[in-house]
Amino acid sequence: MLRPEGTGVRPVRTIDLGGIRVDLMQIGVFRSDAGAIFGPVPRTTWEPLVREEIDAQSRLLQSLNTLLVRTPSDAILLETGAIPAGERRDNDEIRSVSARDALIAADVDPAGIRYVVPSHLHRDHAGGLTSGDGEAAFPDATIVAPQAEIDAVASPSARARAAYDVPILTRLFAASPPKAFSDRRQLLPEVELRLLGGHTPGSQATIIRGRERTLLFMGDLFMRPWQANPRWVTAFDDAAWISVDAKSSIFAEAAAEEWLIVQSHELAAPLGRLEADRDRFRLVSE
Repeated sequence: MLRPEGTGVRPVRTIDLGGIRVDLMQIGVFRSDAGAIFGPVPRTTWEPLVREEIDAQSRLLQSLNTLLVRTPSDAILLETGAIPAGERRDNDEIRSVSARDALIAADVDPAGIRYVVPSHLHRDHAGGLTSGDGEAAFPDATIVAPQAEIDAVASPSARARAAYDVPILTRLFAASPPKAFSDRRQLLPEVELRLLGGHTPGSQATIIRGRERTLLFMGDLFMRPWQANPRWVTAFDDAAWISVDAKSSIFAEAAAEEWLIVQSHELAAPLGRLEADRDRFRLVSE
């Protein structure tokens, strides 16, 4: 695995679900304001959880986690991370390689990816859909996203234009229209997509069912361990009440069936499973 100095890239971790291989690739790190990540949760409640992690500016160190899913028939990439800092036009504090370069370094041909499935289209999850010059990073793959998320990118809302790389995504989608769906989509026999909403209008969950275990990935609806409490939402959630209800429902299913969960921005312990805890849940790391 490519491990350039200072990028935060970690070795690939392979997960065997039984007939399905999932490679967890941590392709970089960035900093996020802790207050924004914890949203309405009081600082006196959340600070003890991350006291050893936050820097002098009260920022969390966040990982850019992507998943390469290989079923018996196809390869799918979940998330593309952010455009590396060297290719960006702004000064975001991102230390990363591109998802495409990470695949190549892992001896995976990007042309063999059939579908690219971002959990949503914010910059840190879909930035790697294109290269720094705006060209498609995965021209041989089909992007899959809920219609609600595609519509959000096209919205004239100032909030949407602050959250999405609108010009880049608009050009990309014009050249390579994404495969859209409205509620649920059985992408492959082993891979189900569900529209959840809440964080963004089209935030989606990917559920991968192997012979031995099921894996759940929810993007920023479950980015770090404390979000096992469905009521803990971020300031970035467009509709927090939708986030809470969507998480409560799918968390109950995940806990009952002991699904493996991959958190989108957890660096140290990105894998875990949920256990019911009264009217909420807790994450047990694996």
